[in-house]
Amino acid sequence: MDMKTLKADSLAHLSKHHGRLLNFWIEGHERPDVSIENHCDMVYSLFLLGELQNISGAAVDSFCGHVQTVALPGWDAQNDLGPSLSVHNCAYLFGAMNLLGLYFHNLYARVLAGRTFNLAAIADADTLTPKFSAKWAHHSWRVSHWLGGVPSILLSLESSHSDSLPSSASAAACRTAVDKLIDPGTGLIRAYKSTILQKLFRAAYGLRHSPDLGDMGGIAHILWIDHAMGKRYVAVDSIREESSRLLQKNKPFMENVPYCLDFDVIQALRTSIQQTGTPATASEIKRSSDLMISIEEFFKCTPDHFSLHKVPGALATHHECSLLLGHAHSPSSNGPPLDVILAAKWL
Repeated sequence: MDMKTLKADSLAHLSKHHGRLLNFWIEGHERPDVSIENHCDMVYSLFLLGELQNISGAAVDSFCGHVQTVALPGWDAQNDLGPSLSVHNCAYLFGAMNLLGLYFHNLYARVLAGRTFNLAAIADADTLTPKFSAKWAHHSWRVSHWLGGVPSILLSLESSHSDSLPSSASAAACRTAVDKLIDPGTGLIRAYKSTILQKLFRAAYGLRHSPDLGDMGGIAHILWIDHAMGKRYVAVDSIREESSRLLQKNKPFMENVPYCLDFDVIQALRTSIQQTGTPATASEIKRSSDLMISIEEFFKCTPDHFSLHKVPGALATHHECSLLLGHAHSPSSNGPPLDVILAAKWL
């Protein structure tokens, strides 16, 4: 295995398809007019490529100034800032700030200046259960953006800007409140009330995607928080079994290109192996190795439709494979394999 090729190929992809954004973050050039999500995609990608230390301080300053003009869920601002980021993208933003915080300081204080935290906007004030749109109750993946995103936001704030939180805003309590929406037998999200409607939803969803992968991709957003907190997964043995089954069933990737769904599955498997103390099987080891190779081959010639938002998911998947296999060195970063969830608390 060429330990330099994947990193070089990934950087070449970013330079070719997202050159202005890459130059902004590395060289401090003019900030391009792209979404907050795409800025975070680039920060995560640079972290996973071992390039975070080369980020420009001027770019960080510019980015923080830009975020100050954007409404955030759970935060009341003095001025009308227009439409708010989603809970998912706010957790992603805070995750990117957690990564940037490895080299730059006081980011939260700068971004949140002039805002007041409003817990009731994102969680029930009494139970701390994350608020979510009931119309999505049958869609585990969408619901999970709230059920995992709100605890992630609180966890990031507790770690980096705790003075902004009231004593009642506990990330651990918020995460515990989500347990009532998890099936104790399968460990998967069960936010819906009608089994019949859920079967109909799965049938419709299955016309384009795998409902089983959707379920795993949903609970993954909650498993990330458990992993970051050191909390044992609900029905961890079931999670281990199902993630292993999905990994070995879907080849070379979970869908047509590598992205965060591959990460959801391999990270669930790797961490459930860790929690249960049961070693990876020979077939799991081989499949993880094959997945690494498939990602390396993919980045040698990426299709034009491969979006920037998929890049960090693919790279994080490669790191998770390295961690599962016990590698001391990752060709993604030319350094030790990285646990992005422990570092960022979201993806």
